[in-house]
Amino acid sequence: MTLFAIRSQDLDVSRRVDEFRDVVATITKVDFIPEDLQSFRSETRIGVLHELIVGHGSHSPSTAIRTKTHAQESGDNVMFHIPLSGSCSIHQTGGEQEHLMPGLVYADPGDVAGTLKFNGEPTEGFYVSVPRVHLASATGGLNDVLRKATSLTPQWRLFFTYARSLHDELGQLAPGETAQCASHVQDLALMALGATRDAAEIAAGRGVRAARLKAIKADVERHLTSPDLSADWMTRRHGISPRYLRSLFEGEGMSFGDFVASRKLALAYCMLCDPAHAGSGISQIAMDAGFGDLSWFNARFRRTYGMTPRDVRAQALGAR
Repeated sequence: MTLFAIRSQDLDVSRRVDEFRDVVATITKVDFIPEDLQSFRSETRIGVLHELIVGHGSHSPSTAIRTKTHAQESGDNVMFHIPLSGSCSIHQTGGEQEHLMPGLVYADPGDVAGTLKFNGEPTEGFYVSVPRVHLASATGGLNDVLRKATSLTPQWRLFFTYARSLHDELGQLAPGETAQCASHVQDLALMALGATRDAAEIAAGRGVRAARLKAIKADVERHLTSPDLSADWMTRRHGISPRYLRSLFEGEGMSFGDFVASRKLALAYCMLCDPAHAGSGISQIAMDAGFGDLSWFNARFRRTYGMTPRDVRAQALGAR
């Protein structure tokens, strides 16, 4: 896994545009031409996971040009553009000019020359580049969307949401985990493109389940101390059955309740080590972390961390 961050504002003002264009041309294989040299701002954060690329960009009014030479160097990938804010227009050899805005996805054959013009202040977008070989079982669906702006279907939104979450967490994942996540993204792309039945079943078995599980875990984090948090409450929020929720967590060797408890314990551990909570008693911290039974909290905490809550607090105080 490799991470790149390109920010025009990090470069020397006197040479900012030229240096930025050189870096971008090397990494992303496009020529960047700002409309206003003085106010130009651009940021791009790229993650390379084996053959998969995920990226986020924000640009002031400017034009990105992929020449024939760049296209020949780009390899046989398909890049899916998903605008987040503002608008842009794209015109590639063999296609019509398309206007892109939030709610649309554009499938860009990377080996084709073209021009992408960013409008507004700024234009923000997300993109995912997938090797065409991994999309072979969805060739018909892919050909239907190449060089076209199409509406985000629920399947495309699931693809986009998972890929963006992966982009945000890249720095925290082990190499084996990133490889697994990359395969999930490819599976979700196959599903969104309407792959063959066999390929769609693979996607449903891996990518969709992984995306569902990630969304539920994120929802747990957001409502960790809510009294409403329960398995039934979560199934209603996500429109799934209790059995499906159980199967998602069983695939990771745990139950939904075990996951929630582990996250609450982690929260309590952090609070015990935080000087801001030094005046709070153990029972208060347990309640603030969402535990209603103090004896159960103490027993589970010790089993998880090999220390009592009081010992953890004393150790943190000693270290400080």
